[in-house]
Amino acid sequence: MKVVELRWTPYALPFAAGVATAHGAWSAREGAIVQLRTGDGAIGAGDVAPLPSHGTADIAACLALLDDIAPRLLGAPIDDVLSRLDALIPDDAHFAPLRCALESAVLDATARGAGVSVARLLMADPLRAVWPARHVAVNALVDAASCAAAAAAAARARAAGFRDIKLKVGMAASIAGETARVAAVREVAGPAVRLRLDANGAWTEEQAVACIRALEPCAIDLVEQPIPPGEVAALRRVREAVRVPVAADESAAGLAAVRALIDAGAVDAVVVKLPVAGGPRRAREMVELATATGVASVVTSAFESGVGVAAALQLAATLPQPARACGLATLDLLADDLIVEPLRVVGGRMALPGAPGIGVTVDAPALARYAAGAERVVRA
Repeated sequence: MKVVELRWTPYALPFAAGVATAHGAWSAREGAIVQLRTGDGAIGAGDVAPLPSHGTADIAACLALLDDIAPRLLGAPIDDVLSRLDALIPDDAHFAPLRCALESAVLDATARGAGVSVARLLMADPLRAVWPARHVAVNALVDAASCAAAAAAAARARAAGFRDIKLKVGMAASIAGETARVAAVREVAGPAVRLRLDANGAWTEEQAVACIRALEPCAIDLVEQPIPPGEVAALRRVREAVRVPVAADESAAGLAAVRALIDAGAVDAVVVKLPVAGGPRRAREMVELATATGVASVVTSAFESGVGVAAALQLAATLPQPARACGLATLDLLADDLIVEPLRVVGGRMALPGAPGIGVTVDAPALARYAAGAERVVRA
């Protein structure tokens, strides 16, 4: 099975109502869908979904590199493509989104050819009969800035069957403002719903300790990235000073970063994003390292299209059970998911698709509708 064609199309997907984080508001998600075809007709898809806030290159830089390396992937046996990617793409977070898309496309095509899911491919172990989960618990995302709007969004999430809510924090001007908003969400969500906070690195070490301590009566399940990335010792001090479990998101930029966080005793959990990890296989290595050291893993989207979320769902299905809810219920935030088969959330859970590979197909008309540039095709 040799690679005979690569094609990619940049896209710009508007957010239905915008998404607010401590990094600022998003009005559209920019990325690119990559499709790989082999000589026997197998097709695999991946999503280039940059996250400059996590240290990655932007979409223009990723596609410029793809234009350069694509001819050197053509004609290669598909089993050799991943090793070629190691040689062609710098081994750092900068071009991780591009490597992720190409690795996802390779795994998608390979798994389709074998008639199995990418999740099963990632878990394949001849010594153990371990199978992926059939359903993955997911959290609702609440980013509304006001107490009333955040509480209303939490009420809708609870009514929809979500058992976990992630609330964006770090946007209030004071501890009192943070506390009032979190308390309003907790009151509406009720005691049976787990409440997770995501500060996106908005607080200083001192602010983080003060805020988290003030919020402890709200029964917080987890707080993600309370301080800026890169401050491992400070994150450890925050964790030691509070009773709420602490997770790293922006700080978990690859396997080496996760190892440093774990070795420092800085985290109770790591947030794994495929475009930051560099693909499903590398993300799986992060999960395995965390699991071996008693640290939880949470797989989240990077607000990608349905192609990217489908690949992330495959990884999430490999998490040790019981697993924390994953942040994959984000496709409704976008104007379109760019896939034919919907990835629905029912009762706070997403089902692993029954089809092989990543389990979804690119919606060509939708991709053309939201294209942000011309399709590029290279053939052997």
